[in-house]
Amino acid sequence: MIKAMSQAGLNLFIPMELLINSLNALSLSEKRQISQILDEALADAEEDDWRENEETKKEIQLVRDEYANGNYSQFSNIKEQLKQGAIKRAERDLGLVEEWFNLEEEAC
Repeated sequence: MIKAMSQAGLNLFIPMELLINSLNALSLSEKRQISQILDEALADAEEDDWRENEETKKEIQLVRDEYANGNYSQFSNIKEQLKQGAIKRAERDLGLVEEWFNLEEEAC
């Protein structure tokens, strides 16, 4: 059952099957409106959930502490780090491609 709150504050209990049948009867435009309302409600609920989650609070505080201590990379530095990492792994990646290519040739 789904518990719903009307604008007047009345609590309603709607069986899930009845709710699904009612949703199926809606027009496309009405379904989009319901979807938007649900998306907003989900986003709010997820935000409330992570705000209350102790593990998430710890992770957020850790990131804030690192940032406050200057332990972060600027975007230009990140691009360079990614480039250097790709160059560093290029020889390994080429070896993997050659190995897989040889396996494919053997299989055919």
